[in-house]
Amino acid sequence: MEKALVELSADEFERLVERTIDRRLEVWFTQLVDAWTGLEEEDEAELEAEFAASLRHALEQARAGMGVDLKTFRGQIGQ
Repeated sequence: MEKALVELSADEFERLVERTIDRRLEVWFTQLVDAWTGLEEEDEAELEAEFAASLRHALEQARAGMGVDLKTFRGQIGQ
């Protein structure tokens, strides 16, 4: 059932925004990883060591299921 934006409760709206952001971040992360994988195949392309380490760490966390939802993240940053 589709609802107009004005018919959504605050919780429904927040879940909709969270789901939209999660999907967009998933697409962005997939594109980033695809680009990174492609860079590894090129001899001349190099990532900054700290950035590459950060990406590896993020991939390990994602594979281990260590992601957090938006509400938890907001709590962690004090919002």
